[in-house]
Amino acid sequence: MKAPVPSKTLSAAVRRRLELAIAVAEERLLATHVEHALGLIEMVGDEVPLETALEIYNRLLHLSGEEARIITTRALAHIGEHAVEAEVWPRLMARSSKSADAVAAAPASGRDGGKAAKEGTADVQPAPPVAEKGRALFSNLRQRIRGRVNDDLRQRIELAAARTEVALLRRHTDNALAFVDVLEEELSLPEAVQIYIQALDLRESIAEVVYYLTLAQIADRRLPPRRATARREPAVAGPAARPELSVVEGGKGG
Repeated sequence: MKAPVPSKTLSAAVRRRLELAIAVAEERLLATHVEHALGLIEMVGDEVPLETALEIYNRLLHLSGEEARIITTRALAHIGEHAVEAEVWPRLMARSSKSADAVAAAPASGRDGGKAAKEGTADVQPAPPVAEKGRALFSNLRQRIRGRVNDDLRQRIELAAARTEVALLRRHTDNALAFVDVLEEELSLPEAVQIYIQALDLRESIAEVVYYLTLAQIADRRLPPRRATARREPAVAGPAARPELSVVEGGKGG
């Protein structure tokens, strides 16, 4: 849930512009998330079911339940819309379906599996609690990506997560700069950036980085270029000329 934005000191016109800026910022962030979630699905689709890839993404990016739901829905909608046009998505969906079928059929190999398979029925088990289901999912995931065979998969997931975090930092910085444009006539620059951080409810570790990145970009645009420092490095002189040697003739000894 986004934090409330203090607006008592803002004029009505600026408040309206601020509300629009918040909506635009949230939409741009969602678009960035969906783009990178789809990239992860495409990258690991041969090894991880589609639903699991989305769960990995949501967990690695520390998304709230509501954010995860929206991003998952949009990613699946994108796949559905482009399934006919792009060849990669139908293959991923087919693999995901096979993986889900394999998981569903797994109890048949147990003690009562033979009977259930023969009769074509299976006992209906109650759905596990969400927390338990999540723990089981990531426990299975750790088992799947552990060991020599899956070291490469684990590393690619970590690299993809790092790339996504950097892309989100850039997006946050661009959004914060847009907030500065809206608010700078009524608030100081640091206050305008803080309004963005509060409005988007950024976690502390991200908020500090976004704060300094945004102000640094403003500094690059508005501060005069730095002059050459008074203390200059000594000029590099060419090789010193070697003194000419003169021959002094001494007198002959007596």
